[in-house]
Amino acid sequence: MEGLIFGLIDNGVLIAGSYTGLEIDRLFKGNGALGAVVGAGVGNTISDGLAAIFDPTLHTATAGIIVGCLIPLLLIPIIEWRKNQ
Repeated sequence: MEGLIFGLIDNGVLIAGSYTGLEIDRLFKGNGALGAVVGAGVGNTISDGLAAIFDPTLHTATAGIIVGCLIPLLLIPIIEWRKNQ
């Protein structure tokens, strides 16, 4: 089944990143929301990059996928700043 490994890696790491960020944020006495958002973003970057590496049709796009995932993470501090004004 085409795309099965990509999907497993992609969502598996994303879910792990979300829960990891949630727990780290709670460790620092946050409510978990910001940690989950950052964890999901970083987890998504890692999962998409790994999935692209293992999917032979995406090898040439791996760097673009990773950079494309990282750029929106720059919006998190801006959104948090606006939210807390």
